Formats: sequence, structure tokens, C-alpha cells
Amino acid sequence: VVSTPHSVQLMPAEASGCRNYQGVAWYRKHFIVPEETAGKDVALHFEGIMGKQKIYVNGKEVKDHLGGYLPVTVSLTESGVKPGEECVVAVMADNSDDKDFPPGKKQHSLDFAYHGGIYRDVWMIAKSPVSITDAIEADRVAGGGVFVHFDNVSGKGADVNVSTDVANNGTATRKVTVETSLIDPKGRLVRKVSSPVSVKSGETRTVAQSIHVKNPELWSPDSPSLYRVESRIKDGKSSIDGGVTRVGIRTFEFDGDKGFILNGKPFGQLVGANRHQDFAYVGNALPNSQQWRDAKRLRDAGCRIIRVAHYPQDPSFMDACDELGMFVIVATPGWQYWNKNPKFAEYVHQNTREIIRRDRNHPCVLMWEPILNETRYPENFSLEALQITKDEYPYPGRPIAAADVHSAGVKENYDLVYGWPGDDEKADAPRQNIFTREWGENVDDWYAHNNDNRASRSWGERPMKVQALSLAKTYDGLYRTTGKFIGGAQWHPFDHQRGYHPDPYWGGIYDAFRQPKYAYHMFRSQTAHDLDHPVAESGPMVYIMHEMSQFSDPDVVVFSNCDSVRLSIYDGARSWTLPVRHEAGHMPSAPVVFKNVWDFWEARDY
Repeated sequence: VVSTPHSVQLMPAEASGCRNYQGVAWYRKHFIVPEETAGKDVALHFEGIMGKQKIYVNGKEVKDHLGGYLPVTVSLTESGVKPGEECVVAVMADNSDDKDFPPGKKQHSLDFAYHGGIYRDVWMIAKSPVSITDAIEADRVAGGGVFVHFDNVSGKGADVNVSTDVANNGTATRKVTVETSLIDPKGRLVRKVSSPVSVKSGETRTVAQSIHVKNPELWSPDSPSLYRVESRIKDGKSSIDGGVTRVGIRTFEFDGDKGFILNGKPFGQLVGANRHQDFAYVGNALPNSQQWRDAKRLRDAGCRIIRVAHYPQDPSFMDACDELGMFVIVATPGWQYWNKNPKFAEYVHQNTREIIRRDRNHPCVLMWEPILNETRYPENFSLEALQITKDEYPYPGRPIAAADVHSAGVKENYDLVYGWPGDDEKADAPRQNIFTREWGENVDDWYAHNNDNRASRSWGERPMKVQALSLAKTYDGLYRTTGKFIGGAQWHPFDHQRGYHPDPYWGGIYDAFRQPKYAYHMFRSQTAHDLDHPVAESGPMVYIMHEMSQFSDPDVVVFSNCDSVRLSIYDGARSWTLPVRHEAGHMPSAPVVFKNVWDFWEARDY
């Protein structure tokens, strides 16, 4: 007996090099469909099953699905299962290598692992025959479900536009009312609007409504204010379906000369990290609470943007980014692999469509990455991927599309390009803003650990100190800009298992158990000392990167976001005060180095 989310096997603490199980795993569940679902359409919604799946209901195959990062829904009602009856659902999950669908690359040459199983939540959903559709199951461009977008956004007002897609799976025409309420961040009703609609049997109707908000609380990383769109389908006075969509009202612009502008004001550099969903022991099978904690750890470290690597994340992680105030770049599954079979590109594009339909209402979503990471692909694929982002989100204020500057069709057409600090100073600088998708890696051999940003926590003080200062040097370079270069995401904040190397990736500022390394405190020191974040760690901080051991360096390095630091040793027998440099064009708070102040033998005399 297992519970979801579930990993096919518990991993060793160091399980890289394809030591995880790959192959078929079967799940079966015997249950009785609750009698209280009588008169409703009953479905099972799987948030994520790794690899290839076949789903059976009472011995009959009802779904064949490819891809491990997006949801799968099967209808028990359409399979003939009635309330009160026994039912057996069987799921075949196969995380074996398969070149025919993305990511496509064999795990032995992959930078992460295809941990198997039903590794995200599973829900039984019972809905009225007249109900709001599922955005992915509806499979319509810019349609299905509830779609919220904004117009005329400023500090004085904003128009909240809500499209609600209603389907009638019953046998007769139904006259219902679509009621939408907007609730502000303090729980107060802004306005309620109602629209009657007649829906024929087998028909779907989309109802468009608009609510004006005066003096809105705008969403930003330091003030992540969330509104609630409460949707109800009403038959007379009775609610027969509904749901809640959390949204953030914000407007942003990427100005090729001025950088990133949020809510009408220059934002400064967008600095953050990438995120794999891998965790020690359980692989990808993180519960929602741990997804939230991971997001908070990244926000505590001062991250204001997360690039998901290299696939869409758990819905609860996206919710957490909304709450904590972190922008997200959502990537379609793929890494250094292209299959010339046209079907492969079709799968990539379908993944991108489903990603946008799933995540389009999240205020945290700033960019889509609709192409394959670090992959050589043809221009027509690149242009079609870009067009999909526009078609699926055809409204003002849409998240933009980003891709590598040197990939086919990108520099000439995409909204933002991935590049490096200094690219904005070149004679052939792109017209768009530039963002570094992965920074901090000084590797000279992808198979080895021959670089100074990778250090296992178990290696101790000296390696972790070298790592922290290496990352600090690169962090500092992210603030070198003419205005066109806008920041980057570190690779990678959490140590994780990978396919192509027997050792885990050790470049994280946390280890695989989420214990911080010294580099975490360097990150943390880059937040302003006067920041008062509603959820994340904030305020003044000081961290002394020194263990006072016989192996410790004479120099003492301190990370702080204050204006100066006073260091005292030997019960105050000696002390020094040094400034914390906050220089324009450099990282917000440079490390403070107290030269030659520690001597182990001298310390023994005190």
C-alpha cells in the first residue's frame, strides 16, 4: 500500500549515475465510487506521472499518455462507472528512456533523473453536468476553464477581465448564471457580477465579465498581494459548480534600454536561481508542503526570479511563488536533444500549450520558454513555438517568450534573449533585453567537478568558502549593465541527482536535504536590510563565514547587508570595523574581508 505522491523507490543519499529504477511500475486502486456523486460527472485527475502511462478502468484501457510533467484526467463517468459501484483503476507508469517524446534524451547522458511513479497528487473530482471546463481537457486555444487578464493597470485603477468556460454534459438545455466575485487581499468584496447564459446539451459557452478595481494593491516580489476570483455556476439560488482563482494585479515591460519595468517603475536586476524538483531519498515525489518550503528557501535567499529546469513544476510550487513573490520562467520539457521526426516537435508544442493553459493565471509567471534548452533546432520550430505563446495568451500584459540568443530565429523575433553580462556592450548587441538563464558554473569538464562553484557540504569549511566566494564574484557581474542586461538565474540552488555522473551535482547553496551551505548566506546578504517581506526572511543580517578551527584561514569573511560590520575576537581584546560596500554597478552587498585576524595557536592562549 502506497500513498501519492509516490516514488517507485527510495533513493540513496547519493543516487546519481542512473542508480534510480527505470522501467514499468503498476499501480492499482480498488474503491467504491461515493454515492454522493450521483448525478455528477466523476473524473480522476493525476497532476503528474513520469514517462509513458496507460490507465485502465475496470480492465479497459481509457487513456494512453506520453510525458511526465503535465496532468492527465480520466472520466469514470464516461467509462460507465456509477455511484455506489465497485471500481478498479490500474495505472501503468514507465519511466524508461524514450526518444519519441520530450525530453527524449537518454538518462545516462541527462543532467537530471527520470524518477518514476505517480509522483504528484491525484484527485477525484465530481462535477455537475453543467460546470466550468478544465483548461487542458477543453483543448482550445486561449480557452477553457477560467482565464483572468488585466487592462489599464496603474496604481489608480485596473480592469480585471474574467472569461469563464461553461460546458453542458447533460441531456437538455440549461439556463444558468455565471457569478464572479472579486475579493481583495484583505478579504473584502470588491464587486460581484452575474451573467445569465443558456447552454444547450453538448455545448460549451464562454462568458466574459469585467470588474474595475480602484486603487488596486499591485503584486510585486516585495509585496505579493493576491486577489481571489470566486466563480460560481448557479441554477436559481443554488451553486452547482465553482472554484477560486488567485490572481495578482501587475503590469510589466521589458525596455531594451531601460531594463525591466514593473508597475511603471524601474525594477533593477532580476536575480534568482533555477530549480529542479529533485529531493533527497524521495526523488521527485515531494508533498505540497515541501514544494512550498523549497519556494520559501529560495525567497529567503533573496531570489526574485526562478527558472524551472527543465520542465513545468508542481502546481503547489507555482502557488508558493505567487504567495512569496518570485517571478517564474516556465520551461517546456527538453534538454540538449532534438528528434527530426515531426511528431517530436508536435509533442513539444502541445506541452507548451498545456503549460500555458495550466499556469496562465499565476501572477508569478513572467516568461515562457517554449523551446528546448541548449538544443539545436530549426527556425520553423522556433517561430511556431513563439507564435503559440502569443496565441494562447492573446491579451495585453502577457508573459513574454525567451530563448538562447544564438538559436535559430530567436535574436530576430523573440521578446527576450538569454545571454551574458557584457553582451549588451558588444557591437552586435541584440535589441531585446538580455537575461542569463544559468550563471555560476565555471566548469571546464561537464563530467568532472573541476570548478570552484561545486562543493559538497560534507567537504567542510574551505571548499564551501571557495564556492561562496566564487558565486559572489559571478553574482557581482550580474550588476554590470548598460540597462539592457537585466540579471540571471543561478545554476543550481539545490544539490540533485543526475543521470550522466556517478556523483550528485554539488553546486547548490543548499544540499539535497536543504541544509544551507555558506553560499546561502552570501545570497541572503543581497537583500536590503530595510526590506520587510510579509513571509520570507528579511531585515538586517550578519554571517561570519569562519569555523575558528585549526584548519581555518587567517582571513575572516563576513556576509552582511548592513552598512558596516564590527568584528571582535578574544573576548573583545581586539576589534575591527569595516564598511560593507554598496556600489552602483556591483552586487548590493559585497563580502567583507578582515585580513589576517585569526591564528589558531594564538587563540589557544585566550
